[in-house]
Amino acid sequence: MAGSASPSPQFTGIVVRSDKGRDNIEVVEDSMTTERVLQYCYPFTNPVLDNLDDIQNVLEMMRKFGMKGLMERVKGLLVQPSFLEEEPLRVFAIAYRYKFEAETRLAARYTLRHQIFGPFVKELEHIPASVYHKLLQYHRKCSLVVSALTSDFSWFPGFASRWVWFQCDDCMHHSLSWPLSDGKIHEVNAWFIEYMERARGALRDRPCAKVVSDPLLIMDALEVATGCHSCRPSAYLDMSTFIGEHFVPEIERVIDTVSAAALSEDES
Repeated sequence: MAGSASPSPQFTGIVVRSDKGRDNIEVVEDSMTTERVLQYCYPFTNPVLDNLDDIQNVLEMMRKFGMKGLMERVKGLLVQPSFLEEEPLRVFAIAYRYKFEAETRLAARYTLRHQIFGPFVKELEHIPASVYHKLLQYHRKCSLVVSALTSDFSWFPGFASRWVWFQCDDCMHHSLSWPLSDGKIHEVNAWFIEYMERARGALRDRPCAKVVSDPLLIMDALEVATGCHSCRPSAYLDMSTFIGEHFVPEIERVIDTVSAAALSEDES
């Protein structure tokens, strides 16, 4: 073993050198990473890892030394809400690299909250191009299914015709009428259709439930609605009910129908 990489697959990349009859392992990791890994090995308080670079350095050293059990303890740090919200693509690539299947799928779901063609992240260099391509396909499929909800109202609940945008005859109606689940064709106020059209554009870029609750998106519709004496009293409550109790859950439901399982499959 002296002067060469260890032949054991578990320790691939570790260099052992002989010095005065003793074998020494050459550690290339920085002292801080080494200290953090050792804190997981001994009964110390776990180290604070508050950024993805530190987490990745610790995971890589653990992988290098075959510490799979310790990697299981660290992987949960990847999916902290702040990382998922702000850097889901980095989390996705790191989770895939280290074969954390559940974390890979969760991070893929959070990438839907961002435009898919964002800034390059260096972690993509460690995963196959085919995996990134699958992520793009996942994003596109989710975009298609959620944006379709804005032009087909058959998923609306049976009592939907009671909402003010179906009831009011004082506002300008949209040029088209819409079938609902009650089997009837209904005229719809133009301001509601304008909201759905803006929601469609937002969902195409970021296919997630969060975008349809954007106050700016809703405010434009309500500004028009409050100009009508018939819509004004109930427009806010009806929109809040529609979005929070029906639109958001339906978006989540149809996204669930798009499988992200293939994203976490090991291709090696």
